[in-house]
Amino acid sequence: MKVLNKDKSKGKTYGTMKKMKKKNRLLEEKATAERTENKRINSENRKVRRERDAGLEKISQVAIVDFVKGMLLVEIEGKVEKRALLFEKEEINKVNLKDKFPTFEVKLYGENVKVSKLKNFKDMMEELLWKIEGIL
Repeated sequence: MKVLNKDKSKGKTYGTMKKMKKKNRLLEEKATAERTENKRINSENRKVRRERDAGLEKISQVAIVDFVKGMLLVEIEGKVEKRALLFEKEEINKVNLKDKFPTFEVKLYGENVKVSKLKNFKDMMEELLWKIEGIL
């Protein structure tokens, strides 16, 4: 004598239910994998943003001291160092110097940084323009 379970589906209905359960399980695993991947990507993006913000913070602490003999004097972590201004010499003349000056670059921490991002750029701008104009 065989005991039959009255709650369990039989035949075609059982196969359909089994396929639906498998489909739902696979969809749930896929959704979990996507969420995990998104968390990993977001974590990497946060790390990159933190590093970039730390670099910008470091750069914003560099102060302009003076401009002497074609070299920009900047104060980096308490030391005064000379840095060359990087710009396109063909494009710059006395007429457009004031407009183009904020786009001049200086090499800091291994990368070129715009002069306008340095600490006291606005305070020193007129004096620097006057000294650079004398060179052009």
